[in-house]
Amino acid sequence: MRIKRPVKVFLLGMVAIVLLWVIHSYHFQNQQFQTDRASTYSELPVAATKVVKHAFGEVTIPVKPQRIIVLNDISLLDPVLSLGIKPIGTVSYLPQYDFLFRGVTNAEAAGIEIVGIGNQPILEKVLLLKPDVILMREYQRSLYQQLSAIAPTVVIDLPSLNYSFKENLRFIAQVLGETEKAEQVIAQYYERVKQLQQLMGERLKKIEVSVINVFTDGIIATYSDNETYNQVLQDIGIPLIPALAKQKETSLFLNIEVLNKYDADILFVMSESKNAALSFSQNPLLSTLKAAKNHRVYTVQQDRWWTYGFLGVNKLLDDLFKYLT
Repeated sequence: MRIKRPVKVFLLGMVAIVLLWVIHSYHFQNQQFQTDRASTYSELPVAATKVVKHAFGEVTIPVKPQRIIVLNDISLLDPVLSLGIKPIGTVSYLPQYDFLFRGVTNAEAAGIEIVGIGNQPILEKVLLLKPDVILMREYQRSLYQQLSAIAPTVVIDLPSLNYSFKENLRFIAQVLGETEKAEQVIAQYYERVKQLQQLMGERLKKIEVSVINVFTDGIIATYSDNETYNQVLQDIGIPLIPALAKQKETSLFLNIEVLNKYDADILFVMSESKNAALSFSQNPLLSTLKAAKNHRVYTVQQDRWWTYGFLGVNKLLDDLFKYLT
């Protein structure tokens, strides 16, 4: 059946109207979608950033970085963990020692990827973790350009902080946006110091303490008053023996024949290994010391006393509560 021409024209007109309505509706909806999408994106929070001044200049980092890699155990991993922040990656200590980290137990570092050994990161591992900030030490300067190409990198310069474990924490806290938490950690430390002072009472003014590190082959080492354990002893009010109080060198390696210069009421001995500690305990020179005669020679763990962070410092304080009270 043939459609009459007027009807055909009418039907074509209707089709054209419908097509125009569909096209108009599509353009309107698409325009509305684009407007809504732009509005949505404008409402999404833009990652806030800040500029941090550090040893090698300035760098822009997130205000609250979430994926942090630290390239030192003693002065970076410990302080960051002390702030209640768990990094995604770190380096372990030297493999010849009996511990992975100084100041930090394996349990406290659980879940953190090890990206290198002995403060030497493997750059490929660092890259794969996609950090949003990297913390490194000033002596690792040869890696700075490569690390900066991976993520914003902040250099923590302990010499400029006078080797103070408290100022080290404050600087790291400023970088990570946790200054209030840092002051809480420091206040808790001083509270423990006060408790120890009260328990010791007048004995604080009457005893002298000496700390040495013993190695194999009859070598001992002493460290200047800016070593963390010496800072803690001074905060408590326990005087160091004159030989340590006057030491100018950061570290001094000596033959064990001069051991008597480091005698004190209480002698704390750190060792690089169990064999070194055993050898020292059997040395006849030890028995001539006042501390040995009074049974006040204590062997302490190097990974608890050799620290620049508050996890380690609190373990050190645990030992002082044990041996001094």
